[in-house]
Amino acid sequence: LYDIKPGVPLDKKKAFFGLVIAGAAAAILLPLAIFLIGLSIGPPLPVPARTTLPPVLADALWARADGGTADRLTPITHFSIAKFAACVAYEDFQDTRPGDAQRVANCREYMPALAGLEYLSGTHMRDASRATGFREGFSRLSTTVWMTHTWSKADFLNTVAERGEFGAGIRGAEAASQHYFTRRAAELTLPQAALLAAFIGDRRTVFDPWCGPAGAVAMRSRVLQRMWDNHSIDEATFKSANVSALGLGRRPNGHPACSQ
Repeated sequence: LYDIKPGVPLDKKKAFFGLVIAGAAAAILLPLAIFLIGLSIGPPLPVPARTTLPPVLADALWARADGGTADRLTPITHFSIAKFAACVAYEDFQDTRPGDAQRVANCREYMPALAGLEYLSGTHMRDASRATGFREGFSRLSTTVWMTHTWSKADFLNTVAERGEFGAGIRGAEAASQHYFTRRAAELTLPQAALLAAFIGDRRTVFDPWCGPAGAVAMRSRVLQRMWDNHSIDEATFKSANVSALGLGRRPNGHPACSQ
């Protein structure tokens, strides 16, 4: 940083501030470099879907993605990550119970729908046939950051609805709505939309709501609770939807018999 000559005393004050400036520059430039490298080695960036969702399904998917009461995505920056980390640290200090799911959830306002964005980035990598590994993780991280800076909340929800996995072999909310309820997504009731949103991301297991209705009710209840927490439904609506029938359609042709 400075021209240090033999026999000339080192200016400690200048050296200190030089190191501070160098450290700050590295803290800013290194994440930017990682971001750009991740984009360069990844597949083409995803293009958001343009299909408009019915409001009830949009609210249910936002609740499933842990979006909280936010009306937009928060760009991932040094500042937003610091606020999120500080919130989680504070919640961790206040709550000594095992596990961190609720503590992280309490901080979702600083990074709304982060889990949903990461899921969508992962889906994009799989669709591009990228094997799980260091390069894929690098690209997935950069894609997630890029989406928070360029996509709107509607872009995110529309894309999840169009490309999300709602059970093994079921892609997209429209196909899932027909599969589970034999009706169009635009015709779903609140309890049906909450149950459909609960299935998002379930691609490895074949959860069967016809044979496991109690499990389906519990999954739906978690989404409805988040919708109430998000103020998208009121308490009376939550209670009514939470005790309603699942509203499933007929079992698909060839559906195996339920084991006793």
